[in-house]
Amino acid sequence: MSGGKQGRIRRWQVEDGKEVGTPMDAGRTVGALAVSRDGKWVVSGTGFIRITVWNAESHSKAKEFTGHSSYVRAVDVSQDGTRTVTGSEDGTVCIWSLPDSQRLLGPLQLPNHVVAVKFSPDGHLIATATWKRFSVQIYDSQTGHRLVDVPIHVSSQFNQSLAWARDGKQLFVLSVDGDIYCLDTSNGATLSKWRIHNSSNARCIALASNGKFIAASAGSSVSFWDTTTRKQIGSTIRHQADVVSMAISKNYDIVIGGDEKITLRNLQDVVPSSYYEDMFREQEIERLRIERAKLEESLGAHDRSSNSKIADLEKTIQQLRDTLADSQRIASQKANTLNETIKSLGAKDKSSSNKIAHLKKTVEELRTRLTRSQRKADENDNLIKTLHVGLRAHEQQHHCEALFAEGRIHDAAKSLIGLANTGDGATPNVRIFAWVSDFAHRCKASLERIGDEASSVEKYDQALEAYSLALSLGPSSPNTVLIKWVNAMLTRGSANEALAAAAKFELPKFLIYQAICDVLERDRYVSVAIEYFKQMQSELTEDTSTHPERAAWELDFRARCVGRLEELGDATKPEEAIGHYSKALSLGPMNPIEILAKRSKARAITGAWEEALIDADKIIELDSSCHRGYEMRHTALHRAGRHAEAVEAFNTMLLKLEQSPNEHIREFRRQYVDARPTIRRVIDETIRNMPRVLIDTATGHLYDKKRQAEAFEALPIYNELVSSMTTELDRARIWREVKEFYRYVMLSHRWEYDEPLLQKVEKISIYELKASPANIKLQRFCSLARSRGFHWAWSDTCCVDKVNNVVLQESLVAMFTWYRGSSLTVVYLRGVSSLSQLPDGLRRSVWNTRAWTYQEYVAAETVQFYTEDWKPYLGLTLSNHKDSPDIISEMQQATGVSAQELAVLGPGLDRVREKLYFASKRQTTLVEDVAYSLLGIFNVAIPVIYGEGNRAVGRLLEHILTGSGDVTILAWTGRAGSYNSCLPVDLAVYDQLVPPHFPQPVEAAEMDRMVLELRSASPDLSLVGMLYDRLHALPPSPSLAAKRLRLPAIVFPITEFVRTSDSDPVTSLHVYRATTSALGNVEIKTADDLTGMNDLRFVHPWIRTLLDQEFEDGAAGLNKTMKALRLVARLRQPFGALLFAPLSRVEYRRVAADSLIMVRVCGETSLTDLVDDVRMIDVH
Repeated sequence: MSGGKQGRIRRWQVEDGKEVGTPMDAGRTVGALAVSRDGKWVVSGTGFIRITVWNAESHSKAKEFTGHSSYVRAVDVSQDGTRTVTGSEDGTVCIWSLPDSQRLLGPLQLPNHVVAVKFSPDGHLIATATWKRFSVQIYDSQTGHRLVDVPIHVSSQFNQSLAWARDGKQLFVLSVDGDIYCLDTSNGATLSKWRIHNSSNARCIALASNGKFIAASAGSSVSFWDTTTRKQIGSTIRHQADVVSMAISKNYDIVIGGDEKITLRNLQDVVPSSYYEDMFREQEIERLRIERAKLEESLGAHDRSSNSKIADLEKTIQQLRDTLADSQRIASQKANTLNETIKSLGAKDKSSSNKIAHLKKTVEELRTRLTRSQRKADENDNLIKTLHVGLRAHEQQHHCEALFAEGRIHDAAKSLIGLANTGDGATPNVRIFAWVSDFAHRCKASLERIGDEASSVEKYDQALEAYSLALSLGPSSPNTVLIKWVNAMLTRGSANEALAAAAKFELPKFLIYQAICDVLERDRYVSVAIEYFKQMQSELTEDTSTHPERAAWELDFRARCVGRLEELGDATKPEEAIGHYSKALSLGPMNPIEILAKRSKARAITGAWEEALIDADKIIELDSSCHRGYEMRHTALHRAGRHAEAVEAFNTMLLKLEQSPNEHIREFRRQYVDARPTIRRVIDETIRNMPRVLIDTATGHLYDKKRQAEAFEALPIYNELVSSMTTELDRARIWREVKEFYRYVMLSHRWEYDEPLLQKVEKISIYELKASPANIKLQRFCSLARSRGFHWAWSDTCCVDKVNNVVLQESLVAMFTWYRGSSLTVVYLRGVSSLSQLPDGLRRSVWNTRAWTYQEYVAAETVQFYTEDWKPYLGLTLSNHKDSPDIISEMQQATGVSAQELAVLGPGLDRVREKLYFASKRQTTLVEDVAYSLLGIFNVAIPVIYGEGNRAVGRLLEHILTGSGDVTILAWTGRAGSYNSCLPVDLAVYDQLVPPHFPQPVEAAEMDRMVLELRSASPDLSLVGMLYDRLHALPPSPSLAAKRLRLPAIVFPITEFVRTSDSDPVTSLHVYRATTSALGNVEIKTADDLTGMNDLRFVHPWIRTLLDQEFEDGAAGLNKTMKALRLVARLRQPFGALLFAPLSRVEYRRVAADSLIMVRVCGETSLTDLVDDVRMIDVH
């Protein structure tokens, strides 16, 4: 029975492959089919939700029922034919009564799509398999109770992945990965597991009726496995397409289905006889038992009738002999009398001529009668002989049957041969002929079995004797005995010897060649088999069109040899595989495309590109719509290094897959990947944080981001990557190749006169610039980068569009990141000669004084210094000059900080004071560049406005203070800027790495003493707590927006403020004395004239420092009162105060002092005053 996509169920006759009756029309794709064991019923499941039961004889629809909500994918019928089980895509399983269509169980809800259901042999259990959740379950078929649940991934198609053992104690499961599981059905334990011949498209298994072996399919091939040893047995057979269903009959025929095609093979020439001979032996024993009983009965009857017949025959024979003797005697007497009469008449009367003539005539008549009598006597003699032959044949028949019954098969066969060879011309009757034919058949079957048993224990001499006798009894069909005889002969000699020895059997030469070729092919001597096949064709030249059996065999033999050779090619190294595939193609296979593809691939691997391309083009010529030709063309071109052409072939292959009308082939498209989008994403990700414009060191042209990306896609390596990653992306390699290509070199230098700007070189190559110090510097830099293997270089002269403010601002902010991301930064030291070997040229160089070069050196990971004549500074050969002790020493001298401190600086708003301290020692040509040169290292973005002067510093510090909250920005002495009075006019005021303004931490012992002193003065603890709360309630840091600073602080009003002397004529500073109740008398030097100013105040802005010290001195675990007392003690530490003058009732400005105003809170200060003076101050 077969079903399929056409929606018809068809019945076939195994013997000749002819369809029986009209198809049963199911309406839609038949995806599940089962037949009852008695052959009466067929149950089908289709794309509809219904289950249909058909009468197997009449092909009519018997009944129909529904119970699922989706496609029925699996059905089975119990051994007794009374129940059917069904499984559906909706995840349910039901059991139904076949006689009345009633649901007996279910629906059972399973985890997901049900793709297989099978009754156990006794019907007490059912096995199921589900897809997506991937598991196999066993249920009680009466109660529906789940007994076993094992996670195994089976094929999503067809009801073919499960098989019960005969005793129901084991369940075999084929996973989609090509593993066969043998499960204990009582607990689900895996008793054994093994991998079949191929793990691709593993779908079907079928168990032999004796349970000794199991068949498993993968793709279009089927292999056979010993269920005990788990080893492969016999040979692998192939179907014309991927196998989707199969079954093994009790006579060991295997039926294979797939792609609307059916293959039928007898396993006697595939699987060793030891796996099925017990079945034949049982059949033979039963047949012999029946035959013996019949023979004994027949012999008894024959004995009784034979005695009577023999007596009658003897009597008849004697009568015939007497009659013949009388006739001969009478005829002879009459003839003699007449002769005497004639003589007498002639002597007596010479004239009696008339009488003499008459008498002669009478004599002739007598002689004629005598001849007739002799003929009759001869006929009687022949009859006697025939009767004797019949008698002897009857006796020989009894003798042969007796020998056969005694088990003396060889003697019985020889006796039969002797009977045939001792015939004396008499013709046996029809009954004897029938017996001889039947007895010869029985002898051949028994001799074949004897030969098989001898072969199984390698007693080939005995096997040959048995097979030879069987063949001497005449040919049989199918010609299995001859094949076995050839097999035994080949264990002792060559095929030529077998060919010569077979002549004694008087068989057609074709049959002998056929057997030799089949055995050699079966035993995998394919090349030798093909030689004898070609020898047969050369020797037997008759037209095969008149011999359809030979033509059919030759076609099948070619197909089998092609399959064998293809398997050999698949299993061997490419060098050997090419020969196997070539032999297969020489046999003219029906569909050579797949073999051509494999040979093309093997040739490509071995370096035979041209031959591989020829094979690929042959495939395209055979079927231009097939993707395989372009796939192999891609492989060959890729191996040949012609990657651009390979990519083109690959693209065509993808197009053919997508356009295929075959859904299964279109699914292949999903196994391929296109690497180009991934490569482009990696390129975009790589160049995202690179400079907007780079110099191509090879051509000297400027490349923007678009052209940078296109540059990699124009490289041979790009096509090589795309061509090599057709099934799986190697992202690590993509990243490696892209990053390698986009390594770039940055130039760090002091700008000179007439530097080449972007507008000057954007249309030409930098190598075309006229000679000038600046141009030569750029050209030598790019040449150096190219000689070091870098494709890209960057210089701030021509790679930044300074006319475009947006681009300029972006560049200034991103520059630190660009230098950090470079593979190398080249520092050009103008004014430092290679002739000087003193290690101070770098320290003294102009480069080391510039603001821009500060961040460039800090940002760069790898730096190399070059003198003005482009020689390595100090002749250094290190790949990174930052590692040179001489460089480290000079940079420490130049900056005043260690190399370790420089190394930890990165872009961002951390370590603000350190970055400002380093910048305080650097110079710029333009005032604004003091700020703009720090945008990258602080990672802040402010509008670039050249011409605004020192307001740029104010705007920069505003962003830093707002973003970081770092109050150390306010710790300076000197001149205030115009942006906000709390911010300096330039960065030179940050020349102290650790400003002295902050109150110093108090040692533990001193803190304990100060707290004890406070407590002994009996302070108002409520005021102490209030002061603690007020300080903690302040914002954690100042904020600056729109030039207005909101500063959390403690304010100390100045009660008296007087000038103590005239202004210093040299410094123009005014000296004042300020008096406060909390701080006492304080001297102030400032450039501001504060004469007549009222409401001046000192401010303590370092609140966060005081609060943070609470955690540093171990007070975090104390109670609030102790914390508050310790805070009051820290308030009495010296600190650098800020002086503020009022602008309005609520706004102030900072008065810049020329020197640090160091003060401390007096011990007698009122806590009430301190509490009242904790506030936020607005400063302009």
